Amino acid sequence: MRRLFLHINMSLDGYINDAGGVIDWHFADEEFQSYLDEMLESIDGMVFGRVAFEELATFWPTAGDDVSPVQVRRMNELPKYVLSRTLKDTDWHNSHRMEEDAIADLKRQDGRDLALFAGGRAATAAIRRGLVDELRIVVNPVLLGGGTRLFDGAYPRAELSLTHTRRFASGALLLTYEKAPR
Repeated sequence: MRRLFLHINMSLDGYINDAGGVIDWHFADEEFQSYLDEMLESIDGMVFGRVAFEELATFWPTAGDDVSPVQVRRMNELPKYVLSRTLKDTDWHNSHRMEEDAIADLKRQDGRDLALFAGGRAATAAIRRGLVDELRIVVNPVLLGGGTRLFDGAYPRAELSLTHTRRFASGALLLTYEKAPR
């Protein structure tokens, strides 16, 4: 059975984008790029919220030489599952539209983990439904003062255990949490 982990960048004050919807404040040093390469090589597929999918589908198919070749290859070849009721076309190679309920079916299949790359609404919805097994939050050393919060909405209380930390040279921290054992 596969696991689903949320992987997302967040500012120190809890925002996943700024008040204008911009994410240009994410750091991207060489060490972090290597980490992303390894993470993408370790998964069998990606789950996206519609907004994140639409943004990334315009970038990755024509990504240039300033991006890791591993990331370009994996982002374009891996299966991509888009959580949407309204999206009509998924032209990005190997992408499929699906309802939230289908995530449980994907997780029951054999294979390696799945990564959830989503915005706040899709991430909160997946957490609310108990579909996320692990949270990988990259806390960036920046205060935005406004924007979209990562966790904004109703979801059940969940006790978590910190299972891994990693500090990057930029000062960003990768914090990995799993549901706490009862």
